[in-house]
Amino acid sequence: MHQTRDVFTPTKPARIAFVERDSVNDKLVNSLTTPGKQIVVYGHSGTGKTTLLVNKLNQLYEHHITTRCMKGLKFEQLVLDAFDQLAPYYTQERQTVLKTTTGIDLGATYKMLQAKITASSSKDESEKQSRILPPQLTPQTLGRFLGAQKACWVLEDFHKIDEGEKERLSQLMKVFMDLSDEYQDLKIIALGAVDTARQVVDYDPEMRNRVAEIQVSVMTEQEIAAIIEKGESALNVKFSPDIKRLVARHSNGLASVCHHLCLNMCNAAGVMTTVEGPPIELTKKHCEDAVRMYVEEASDSIKSAFDKALKQRRKTQYANAHLILDALSGLGELGAARSDIHRRIQRTEPRYPEANLKYLLPKLCTPEYGGILRFDSNSGLYSFSDPIYRAYAMAQFQRAQPSARPMSQSDFEQTLLKFLTEKVKLDVGTDFRILIDHHPKKKT
Repeated sequence: MHQTRDVFTPTKPARIAFVERDSVNDKLVNSLTTPGKQIVVYGHSGTGKTTLLVNKLNQLYEHHITTRCMKGLKFEQLVLDAFDQLAPYYTQERQTVLKTTTGIDLGATYKMLQAKITASSSKDESEKQSRILPPQLTPQTLGRFLGAQKACWVLEDFHKIDEGEKERLSQLMKVFMDLSDEYQDLKIIALGAVDTARQVVDYDPEMRNRVAEIQVSVMTEQEIAAIIEKGESALNVKFSPDIKRLVARHSNGLASVCHHLCLNMCNAAGVMTTVEGPPIELTKKHCEDAVRMYVEEASDSIKSAFDKALKQRRKTQYANAHLILDALSGLGELGAARSDIHRRIQRTEPRYPEANLKYLLPKLCTPEYGGILRFDSNSGLYSFSDPIYRAYAMAQFQRAQPSARPMSQSDFEQTLLKFLTEKVKLDVGTDFRILIDHHPKKKT
């Protein structure tokens, strides 16, 4: 018996519906089992980086600790967070003497440092308090604490950390490498929702052969379909082949979108746990309700992303962002190369300069411009970072005459919802109707 929310998990790592990915599995497992090898895992948001890593760590490691990074986090705070997360292991082993080859009692050392840090945080109530690292809590000491527990340290969203702090982590990776002779499982795994490993950690050239750079690309339609099939088996439900194809295609390679749509469909059908008896069939109506819920939940953030992307930052001859997003929305779900986008724009703006496109395309991939696009360095294609962004672009830009007034929130929801529900009705179970509409009737 499974809870539906534990099977389809758009906001947390999948376990029940976890799909093995042969393209990256071998490289990740090899890196995790190689002593001293530090790891950088990168790829676009929603591709399943955390899910893949967590499932492999559970298979291969006794323990792992995770620090979730954010802007402004300092190196000292990272070290303290790792130190704090080790507390349960050392508390449980209060009576156990953990010794390194030099005879240091790590259990006693940990408790001593913990007492010093605690004491430093309550020095004077009238002053601003901040936890500081005692001199004894060096990178080497932290490495020994982690190594003694056979634990690795996962740093999620490390790309958000300031550049200066990334340099210090690079040095810490080198320390952990040097300690690997004594602690074979010791390693740092840095995750980043970016296009290159160097956007996560910019490490020294001498470390090149001792750091594994593992890219988690978008999932194939077959892998997305496998998520749905695992969910079917766990919950005793049945998605029609048409709905499977629809979700697999329109998830745009993002596991999180697939999980979200499938969870919404189950909720629409009233499936909260594994169905007893005959399986429940999920219909086109459930799919439409799922899209409606998805739109309602995401509409504000989508509009915010487009507002950032289309904001006029300086006076220019062309409405660059508008032209780019309009062109890309008409070039297919998988995206397009810069040259293809340029040719598409030139259909309506024959003199449009490629330099404008070259400048703004990378900008539209950044949070400042809404993060509305993504770039795949393997294929060289730009695409919408979320399939619902493309849907909105098509609904917004392909209207016959744009309104002079700004689009209100209710107008936005109605336009996007109308487009998406029409898209569902067109794609699901309508092949026969389309054939009738497009071929002359035979005389009887």
